[in-house]
Amino acid sequence: MQQPAAQKLAPELPDIAIYHCQQAAEKALKGFLVLHDQDSGDTHNINTLVKLASVFKPELATVLKEAGYLSQYNQTYRYPMEATEDFNPTPGELKKAYSLASEVYKNVIDSMPTEVTGKSQ
Repeated sequence: MQQPAAQKLAPELPDIAIYHCQQAAEKALKGFLVLHDQDSGDTHNINTLVKLASVFKPELATVLKEAGYLSQYNQTYRYPMEATEDFNPTPGELKKAYSLASEVYKNVIDSMPTEVTGKSQ
C-alpha cells in the first residue's frame, strides 16, 4: 500500500502536509454532498460541510464532531503570499490533522453506495 501524500510530505513540508489533510476532508465531504445533489456553496468550513452532510446521514454529525479542527488549515497555504508569519505545525498537530482527515474520509466512503465506491459493504 502506498504511503498517503500527507505522510510523505510531513517530514520535510509539515505545513503543506497539514493543508492537504484539510483539503482531503473538505473534498470528501463536498463529494458526498454532490452525490446527494446538495450544493455546498463556497465554504471551506468543515463544520458547515459536516452539518450539510448530516442531513443525509445524521450520524456524521456525531462521529465527525471534531473534524472542524481542520478548517484552520485552509487559508494558510491556499494563499501563501498573504501569510503574515511562518507556520510550522508540530508533529502532534500534524498527527491529529491526519487522523481527523482519515476519519472524515473513512466515514464518507462508508456512507456511499457500493456503486460509487466499488467497495462491498
